[in-house]
Amino acid sequence: MRAALLLAFILAGCAARTSGPELLPLAVPCISSRPAAPSLPAVPSSGIYPQVQALLAREKLRAAYERELEALLDACVAGPS
Repeated sequence: MRAALLLAFILAGCAARTSGPELLPLAVPCISSRPAAPSLPAVPSSGIYPQVQALLAREKLRAAYERELEALLDACVAGPS
C-alpha cells in the first residue's frame, strides 16, 4: 500500500513539473556577405628565389583567407549566444 502511494506521489510530481521553453530552429542567415578573396601576387617567369617568394606569399594569403572563412562558418554552427 505504501509503495503504491509513494509511486502515485512520484508520478504526480513528474506530471506537475513544467518544462522550460521549447527552442525551435529558425532559418537565419549566418554570413551577411562573403569576404573578398585576396589578390594573389603574380609569379615571375624567371629567377627561382623570386618565384619561391611569390609562391610562399600566395600560400600565406590563401591560408589566411581559409581561416577567415572557417571562422565565419564556425560562428554559424555555434549560433547566437
